[in-house]
Amino acid sequence: MRLPSPRMRRLILGFLLVTNPFWGPALGVTGTDYVYESTEITVEENRLEVSDRRASIEMYHGISGFDCTWGTADTRYCTLEALTLNETVRVDHPTITSSSPGYLHTDEEYLAYSDGRVYAYNSTWEDGQFVLSTERISATTALDDVAQSLSTYPDSAAERAIRQGRIRTDEPLWADEGEGRVFELDGEYYAVYQSGSTSALASNPTAEAILSFFAVVYGAVVLIQRD
Repeated sequence: MRLPSPRMRRLILGFLLVTNPFWGPALGVTGTDYVYESTEITVEENRLEVSDRRASIEMYHGISGFDCTWGTADTRYCTLEALTLNETVRVDHPTITSSSPGYLHTDEEYLAYSDGRVYAYNSTWEDGQFVLSTERISATTALDDVAQSLSTYPDSAAERAIRQGRIRTDEPLWADEGEGRVFELDGEYYAVYQSGSTSALASNPTAEAILSFFAVVYGAVVLIQRD
């Protein structure tokens, strides 16, 4: 097989360098790959169980839909709500004289402490006092409520993470690296979470843009170079 001439090889190299902003990202030779893993969540004696201890640690932002859960540092409202387990607490505030419901600083649907018990919570303002209460509920019901649709994420990424156990993606599925999200597949529940990321040639847009610019300039020089 006859090899291309030196001039043709130079033209091919110059063309590849000049067009790298188009084919580089498509091939994934620049940027960051995001690693997602999955672990099964079961219910044992009405308690949530994550059998994979490593996964529990790596989900240091907890699981979406549940506050005060695995890997999450204690907060003041988690501690306060723990005082109300299956009870009601009425508290005065030294300066607030009127308020609307929503005392907890959380958007999650449930509280789920590390022992797996799940609680619904309520916060109201009655007669000049905050009224805080919690009630234990079915862990299975809570899982079903917070489970997200697998079709929400592109290229069936969440489903592939469950079936394969570990996948890589070019784009993050959600913002928080250590946050798990619940999905239901074939009657079972799983948490999918970002366990890490790996950087390729350039790990940030600025560096990638600089490298791409110099590649284009060098490629243009190669193309116009005389034999």
